[in-house]
Amino acid sequence: MKKIRVTVTEDLWRLLKKDSEEFGINSNRLCNYLLEKCKYSKEIKLNENLEKQNKSLKKIIQFDLNVMNENIYYDILKENNVEIEAEYFRELFQIYSSKFKYQRELFIFEDKVEILLESILKKKKMKIIYLGEIYIINPYFIKREEQGDENFIFSYNETLKKYENFKLKELEIITLLNEEILILDKKYIENIRKNFDPFLGNGNIIKVRLTSIGETLLKSLTNYRPKLKRKEGDIYYFEIASENAKLYFAPFMKEAEILEPISLRKEMKKALLETLEIYK
Repeated sequence: MKKIRVTVTEDLWRLLKKDSEEFGINSNRLCNYLLEKCKYSKEIKLNENLEKQNKSLKKIIQFDLNVMNENIYYDILKENNVEIEAEYFRELFQIYSSKFKYQRELFIFEDKVEILLESILKKKKMKIIYLGEIYIINPYFIKREEQGDENFIFSYNETLKKYENFKLKELEIITLLNEEILILDKKYIENIRKNFDPFLGNGNIIKVRLTSIGETLLKSLTNYRPKLKRKEGDIYYFEIASENAKLYFAPFMKEAEILEPISLRKEMKKALLETLEIYK
């Protein structure tokens, strides 16, 4: 039997792995399916009847050119041999929408990313505003969680004296400082880089009882899904920060019961009782 070995980017590997889980098709079958369907054209075409079904559903995008674009607008059209302006913009929007969400975020905040990378490469501290508070941070790297679609900056927060992840979209840069970044624990930083968790729940174990429906939800809800450490019957042990657990398991409702830690169980119970009061 012929074995195929292909080196791909980590992001592409994760995408294929995620689709394999979400669509219930193993990686071997998925790769063979791609080869079978695209062996000559390398194109992925949807059923024409499906496309026709949605042709009547159209919306209009309307916007005003800023001064800079207005001054060079006709030069842009000429340079790109544009005959139909609407077609040109449709193609631009399609190119943008074809990117993963985390790539679109990096693109939108490109200026911010450039300054962050400069800080990391030059090993210089930064002064930032995050959720209304001013901090001095030592940024180490920009990364996203394996199953997530948001970008985070892993840093040491000098103001609060702790390691922390900052969401790219929420972070505002005040200035780059002329002070060297502190490397307090190189081994810890590398471990976070390799096993990235935006909630920094390393070592925090949550004990959860799942119903059969809960087990199905666990397979399908992949965004920020916790790392499974072990399973004993219907009892699951996850390595996950409590804040992440509250966000992740909330949609499970009665299909997931937090057993431990007791403090988290009480928090979940309190939130559910408050929700019940709203519906009374």
